[in-house]
Amino acid sequence: MLNSLTGAVTETTAHGVRLQTGGVEWDLETTAQTIAACAGAREPMRLFVYLLHREDVMKLFGFVSIAERALFLELMKVSGIGPKQALRILSAAGTERLPLILETGDVDGLASLPGIGRKTAQKILVTLQGKLTLGDEPSAAGEIVSALIDMGFDRKAAQTAAADAERAVLAADVPADAREAEILRRAIIALSAR
Repeated sequence: MLNSLTGAVTETTAHGVRLQTGGVEWDLETTAQTIAACAGAREPMRLFVYLLHREDVMKLFGFVSIAERALFLELMKVSGIGPKQALRILSAAGTERLPLILETGDVDGLASLPGIGRKTAQKILVTLQGKLTLGDEPSAAGEIVSALIDMGFDRKAAQTAAADAERAVLAADVPADAREAEILRRAIIALSAR
C-alpha cells in the first residue's frame, strides 16, 4: 500500500498540503507541524501517508515524519477519536510533547489540549499509556525516561522530572534540535536536588 509520497509542494492550506508527483496533485490533510515544514519548501518533500478508506469517504493524510504518522494511528485506536481530532491533538502537542504526556500519565496536560476533556484524556491514557509504537523513530520522551532509569533514578520520579523539564523547555522556546539534551539536563538537575 502507500507509504510515502515525494514531490513538489504546490500549496499549503489551513488544514493540509498539496503535493505534486508525476503530474498528479495530491490533497493531504495534515498537522500544523507538517504544514509549517512544507510552507515555502523549494526542494521536493517526502511525506509519509495514510489512506483512510471507508464506505462513504476516502481521504489521504500526510505527515513529515514516521513518528508523527505513528502517533496519529495510535490516537485513532482510542474509541471516539477520529482522524480530525487526532490531527488536532497532534497539532497542539506535537511529536515530542505528546509521547511524554502519555508516558508520564499527565491527565491535566492531555486535558489542556483543544477539544479534549478530562474524560477523553483518561480514555486516551488508558488505551495508550505504555503501549506506544512509533515505527522507526523512537520516542524522545521514552528515551529520556529510560536514560534516567539507567542512571539509577526511580521510574516514577524520572517520569515526573522529565515531564516538568519538558514543559519548562517548551516554555523557554529552546530550539528544536537542542530540546532533548536540555530536557535531560534539567531532569537530572531536578532529580539530583531531591
